[in-house]
Amino acid sequence: MLLKSLKVPILMVLISFLSFSCKDDDDATTVTPPNDRTEQYASDIDSIEKYLKTNYMTLDSDLNAVITKIPTGGSQVSIWDQTDYPLNSITVKNDTRLTIRTDGGIEDPVEYKLYYILLNEGGGQNPLTIDSSFVDYRGWNLDNVEFDRTSTPVWTSYPITNVFISGFRQILPIMKTAESIVENPDGTINYINAGNCLVFIPSGLAYYNSPQGANLPAYSSIVFQINLKTLDKIDHDSDRILSYMELYGTETDYFMQDSDGDLIPDFLDTDDDGDGFLTRNEFKISGTDPQEYYDFTTIPDCSGNTINPIRLKRYLDPSCHQ
Repeated sequence: MLLKSLKVPILMVLISFLSFSCKDDDDATTVTPPNDRTEQYASDIDSIEKYLKTNYMTLDSDLNAVITKIPTGGSQVSIWDQTDYPLNSITVKNDTRLTIRTDGGIEDPVEYKLYYILLNEGGGQNPLTIDSSFVDYRGWNLDNVEFDRTSTPVWTSYPITNVFISGFRQILPIMKTAESIVENPDGTINYINAGNCLVFIPSGLAYYNSPQGANLPAYSSIVFQINLKTLDKIDHDSDRILSYMELYGTETDYFMQDSDGDLIPDFLDTDDDGDGFLTRNEFKISGTDPQEYYDFTTIPDCSGNTINPIRLKRYLDPSCHQ
């Protein structure tokens, strides 16, 4: 299944939204007032590090993890101390958004440490957070009680469909997709050498003050094991430029790339230069244009130049259009 042909009207993504678990939990109860995020993170990271030092990990032949508390006097090697699969971390900011506008990010000053164990890197491609990723997963709390799992892999695409929590989607670029995909005679699929990762997520990158059923009260830090099967590059705004290409110059955040200053990021904006002409119609050179997606590297400037590496491509120049 490919998502390149996914067409999402821009009005569908202009609504306000909050990131959620893997998925919204229908059993979620009343939201409690939010704590100070800096103070809550200090508590969360302390709890996660204690968890890593007081639990051990076993793996089956498919690298499915089971984490168990070390019994009193036990000789098991903790997750923190084991070296077979090194414990690593990255530092990230919360990328949760209230809206898709450039000014729509939540206020969160914390720089979060996201601990992870890469059980298998994978042999394919590293995704971006705005790519559509095909994953399966299991999630459990710090008491090792499972609260969520997939029965079959699911697609997630930020920020428009099946949006996952910040800590989940920000660990995906650590992994690679499967090296190859094999269809069996019975129609089932094998993903050969797929990415496989454990991630330990503080509540600020999870559900924070929103309880998610009996096993996840407010301010729960959680663990996910994620298998990354495959990915697809998609065109969020149907402008015939794949979204991953809509980042220019020194900007590193897709949500802050806004060529016309209308507060709509370019990868979600159907008219990137604000000239009243749809982006998808602005790079045609002839009357007929059979391309579904444009080769970004060959889009000309207003003069037709396709070679100058610093040229202003015509769909970003409000002074010219088809």
